[in-house]
Amino acid sequence: MKRAGLLLILAGWVGMQAQDFRPYAGATADRNAGKQASVRGSQVEVYTTADSFEKVYAYYKALYPEHKWPAKVPSLPSGKEVRWAFFILDGGKDLLHSKYWLKIQRPYIGTVGEADGEFKDIRDVTAIQTIRKN
Repeated sequence: MKRAGLLLILAGWVGMQAQDFRPYAGATADRNAGKQASVRGSQVEVYTTADSFEKVYAYYKALYPEHKWPAKVPSLPSGKEVRWAFFILDGGKDLLHSKYWLKIQRPYIGTVGEADGEFKDIRDVTAIQTIRKN
């Protein structure tokens, strides 16, 4: 009886630690963007929606623990600030220790130039990215 109770407690603890990703209703998968964003050692999925950052943020804030990014949020060349938020899906204490997390951002920035650091493929949509480290 004690063993069954311990297993039940452990199962509950594991369930609290790792959560499945729930796509935002109406968001569309962008497989090409996911391929481009995936780098060695990580798998990235990208979804986009025309819904506001606030609406998508509220949805994920109700589901997952948020991790505040300590660095300054970047600005576009126009001066408009990028909005983003990070949520940990696997119970890691922060993004460095997490192997599964998500980021929401508006506007979407497809790539950053290696030579010049300029933002490219800027789209006025809210992006949802899941990042899974191998």
